[in-house]
Amino acid sequence: MLALKSVLFSALIGTMSTIVSANRIAHHNGLSVHVYHLAPEPVLYQNSTDLSFSPTAFTLISGHHSAVLVDAPATTGQGQEIIEWIAKTIPGKSLKYIYVTHGHGDHFFSAGVLQQKYPNAKVIATKGTAEHIAQQYTQPFFDSFWAALFPDKIDTKPISVDVLPEDGIFKLEGHDFRAVSVGQGDTYNSTVLHVPSLDLVVGGDVVYGDCHQLFAEDNTPELRAKWLDSLDKVAALKPKVVVPSHMREDNAYSPDHVDETKEYIRAYEQFLKESKTWQELEGKLKERFPDRDGTFILRWSCQAPFGADF
Repeated sequence: MLALKSVLFSALIGTMSTIVSANRIAHHNGLSVHVYHLAPEPVLYQNSTDLSFSPTAFTLISGHHSAVLVDAPATTGQGQEIIEWIAKTIPGKSLKYIYVTHGHGDHFFSAGVLQQKYPNAKVIATKGTAEHIAQQYTQPFFDSFWAALFPDKIDTKPISVDVLPEDGIFKLEGHDFRAVSVGQGDTYNSTVLHVPSLDLVVGGDVVYGDCHQLFAEDNTPELRAKWLDSLDKVAALKPKVVVPSHMREDNAYSPDHVDETKEYIRAYEQFLKESKTWQELEGKLKERFPDRDGTFILRWSCQAPFGADF
């Protein structure tokens, strides 16, 4: 099924996309889109390292001379990995912007590391995301959550963020890039990045690929309904290429991810009603979505409604 979907998707966007390397997914109107898939990182959770963080995709959109990176990884080592990839992918070009889709630290903590290599790169985000970014560094939250998950692996120095105008538009070599504030994703003040000239949406944590979805901050039916509404806003953009931030490397870059994210939300809603323990909820989700990655996110999302200690 996945192979068939990939073939159909490639045919759909064949007129505007040329795949010429392992990580270049689109090229049109002088812009190229490359995606780097970061492998799952083991985490320390409940005194165990048996669980892993979700794989994460980072999108680099480049013109003739400069580029935009969407999000930056959590750890310093991962940031160095992205630096090496950028240098190989766009040699001789500058990194102009690091756009942050939302305020979860696994999408920006290493931005300062990237700026050491690319000192002219600006970190940009919407006002809501910038406020959420600042919250992630506050105590005791930072030490009890991020530093606990990734001991001694995260740059503790807060990054400086340039806030985008209210319309969310910024430009790269004459092309419009738009930060679309959709509201609720797997957290509040979520955005997606829309590049109309590429029919591209980079979905942040609003749109998921084949990874278990985070519900710790969507802990009511009302919030989960708002996430569904946000996905309708993404669909209304009519993208042909969609890059979820958490996806498997073998996933297609397909708009089908929007509906599949909705399907998972509805399944979680139903299974939560039916389950008496977090173990039962986790088992139902594993059975329904056996090919999804992200064991830590699955465990946390299943334990949170039952009051398990982080």
